[in-house]
Amino acid sequence: MPELPEVETVRRGLIPVLEGKILKAIDVYRDGLRYPFPPLFKERLKGQQILNLTRRAKYLLLHLNECQTLVIHLGMSGRLRAEDASSFVLQKHDHVVFYSNESKAIAYNDARRFGLMDLVQTTRLNDHPLFRHLGVEPFDDDLTPEVFHNLLKKRQNSIKVALLDQRMIVGVGNIYASEALWASGIHPLRVSDSLTLKDSRNLLDHIRKVLKRAIEAGGSTLKDHQQPDGKLGYFQHQFAVYGRDLSSCPREKCLGYIKKETLGGRSTFYCDKCQN
Repeated sequence: MPELPEVETVRRGLIPVLEGKILKAIDVYRDGLRYPFPPLFKERLKGQQILNLTRRAKYLLLHLNECQTLVIHLGMSGRLRAEDASSFVLQKHDHVVFYSNESKAIAYNDARRFGLMDLVQTTRLNDHPLFRHLGVEPFDDDLTPEVFHNLLKKRQNSIKVALLDQRMIVGVGNIYASEALWASGIHPLRVSDSLTLKDSRNLLDHIRKVLKRAIEAGGSTLKDHQQPDGKLGYFQHQFAVYGRDLSSCPREKCLGYIKKETLGGRSTFYCDKCQN
């Protein structure tokens, strides 16, 4: 599933294509994705100007000029492809195509159809069922080490499971949780409320570093993720532990090996020596 770095990569790739542009036409080839499209979906979007593009957790937000926001979630396999409208060719699993007033076609492609689109009144976005239970963004200035530590002290599950809880902190994702825990030397099975303030500060610092590196690398392409221009993400080539079970730990002077366990239904990778 695309996580924060992948969605942020898509957002940045779409800014020059969509920001400030007008939606000239919209073609819809099915009734919905995970959920039905909102009523009069095409009609409500046609003629709207896209003021700016932002992100909340794993959701892409296109803010429109009539106080509406187009919410897009990529689901498990969704991607947005930007092409010149003059040469655009509809592909298998293209479900929605947006055409801008500057002759660009942006196709939403989703083989599994676990993604979603909705139109929400911008002023009520935070009250929408998709958003009202979401936790803090990992890059928010309000997320200080002290705040992060207090959030962890309220949880008695493993730190790896806690990091995947979108009600606490959003967008970290399975890959990036494993990578950040390895970088900070914290075992994924360690109970969340056992982390000291020093541990919490260390972990938060590495969460941010890992996410920033992933964004700079265009996200991780394990199967479906592509940037809007069709380029693949490259962060998977920088993985220290994810998917590297039975390999030697890459930490200097560590003699451990990468192990794999299942936590909360997700694969977890860690070093059996240097994470404690």
